[in-house]
Amino acid sequence: MNIQELFINNQNKSVLADGAMGTYFSKLTGLDSSVCEKYNVIAPDVIRKIHSGYMEAGAKILRTNTFSANTFSLAVSRQELAEILTNGFHIAEECAKDKAVVCADVSAIYDNSRTAAEILDEYQFIVDTFISCGAKTFIFETLPNIETVMPAIDYIKSVMPDAEIITSFTILADGRTRSGISTTKLLKRIEENKDKLTMVGLNCGCGTAQMFTHAVPFFSYIQQNTNLYTIVMPNAGYPAIENNRTVFTATPSYFAERTARFIPYKISAIGGCCGTEPDFIQLLGNIIKHHSSPVKTIVPYSRDETAKSPFSSQLAENKFIIAAELDPPNTSDLTKLINAAKILKESGVNIVTVSDSPLGHAKMDPVVCSARIKRKVGIETLPHICCRDRNMNALRSILLGANSEGIRAVLAVTGDHIAETDRGVVKPVFNVDSTRLMELISRMNDDVFSHSPIAIGGAYDPDPRKTKYSLNRLDKKINNGAKFLLTQPVFSDETIDSIEQARSKGIKVLVGIMPLVSYRNASFIKNEVPGMVIPQELVDKFDPDMTREESTEVGVEIAADIAKRMKPHADGFYFVTPFNRAEVIKKVIEKL
Repeated sequence: MNIQELFINNQNKSVLADGAMGTYFSKLTGLDSSVCEKYNVIAPDVIRKIHSGYMEAGAKILRTNTFSANTFSLAVSRQELAEILTNGFHIAEECAKDKAVVCADVSAIYDNSRTAAEILDEYQFIVDTFISCGAKTFIFETLPNIETVMPAIDYIKSVMPDAEIITSFTILADGRTRSGISTTKLLKRIEENKDKLTMVGLNCGCGTAQMFTHAVPFFSYIQQNTNLYTIVMPNAGYPAIENNRTVFTATPSYFAERTARFIPYKISAIGGCCGTEPDFIQLLGNIIKHHSSPVKTIVPYSRDETAKSPFSSQLAENKFIIAAELDPPNTSDLTKLINAAKILKESGVNIVTVSDSPLGHAKMDPVVCSARIKRKVGIETLPHICCRDRNMNALRSILLGANSEGIRAVLAVTGDHIAETDRGVVKPVFNVDSTRLMELISRMNDDVFSHSPIAIGGAYDPDPRKTKYSLNRLDKKINNGAKFLLTQPVFSDETIDSIEQARSKGIKVLVGIMPLVSYRNASFIKNEVPGMVIPQELVDKFDPDMTREESTEVGVEIAADIAKRMKPHADGFYFVTPFNRAEVIKKVIEKL
């Protein structure tokens, strides 16, 4: 019997799948589930008892006890692995007795120490072993994405074109997979590969109540856009730790009643995952058998065309952009910053950027500053968000807040390191770096911000001594969604080649221009600010005895001269406002 025959025989009603193997094995034996697959050889009667329990409960889909069966996970030889796979398949087949479809369970292989070729070779060995046993249906479950197992799927189809393939993904309570992929992106990838699949499902990750929220629109989309069968296998609930063992506290009746809510949505097969046992499945089967409620459908959310922010539109239309940076205060008073932003707006600046505690010195949150400036001044804002002080949850929270305030562009930066003198008092986080933050924003743009996406910016150092490193980092940033760059302030034509190489990759580059305002200011930046390269001849244009007005005029002339030389090589300017003196930027813009 195969999957298609099963559903034809069942008149396309929901059929019952089995429940957990690993957690039930641990309960029966008192052993860790990591040795579960080895018991196909060590003590096959234990595995036979588990399969038989699910068959007696009414299961029509039976997964082999081979979920983690590969040489990498089990640390066994190929000969030992072949015995584990073969025994696992034959035990399940013996228990099924032609009354259930036996699915050869092949896990996704994650091993960064192995090459892609080594992993493919492992998949091929596993598949060949199953095929030699007579397997025709394969299941890949608890998946974080489809890319991980596509090499195995492609191989199965190359050697057995009529093989049936089931892929089941793990969605966490927040609606994303374990690798952070949104259901929107996941559905797109499934649809692209639908001709290679027979059934698609969701399993593990969370209990039935949490899964239900995300699963119904997920399956509705599958039903409307593919001909694939569907399967759902939630956990018994959330696990708890008792006496150093993982246990699930949900009762069989609770699981069955809550999981039965999937029945009216035309889900092809329903079973269980971690924490479920034969009595859970039997109660669920009884509800399925006597269910008579009308069929329900949910139409997936239909996305309208997204409206771009003015900044994003200007980028897309190749308009020359003027951005100017302000430094947030170390007090709670934003009066000076707002007044500076007004001057910048009147000077023709398109967007105000707000730095994020540069050099690790705590200042007002850049998103709060940006939101206030946007409301008070009516100019678009671009907060810098650094990873030094926030873990992934905090970054996600601040992005949600930024988007709710109408902020539609951010600069993702890793963040300066904290001074040695602060270590122990102030601890850096660095849960992720700027490229991973960009990846997070891209994922949120796919779903949470689908109507109001955030344009992702990155920092770029055009120092010719670092070009190779900067371009390598840039490739990662572009792959993770970066649309524009703000460069470090430039003071020399030697940076032009690096800037042009960045632009050749199709990303917009706003060249950093920082007016120097005094001899002391120029000397300090040259000698004490990381990443700033100022030729000595520029420092020598200032004199320690100059008045403030004289020094400012020299600084404005230097900045305007640099900007004129850089304009043919830039998609815009990114002015770094010295000491928040917006009138200096105004003078530079007037000279241009």
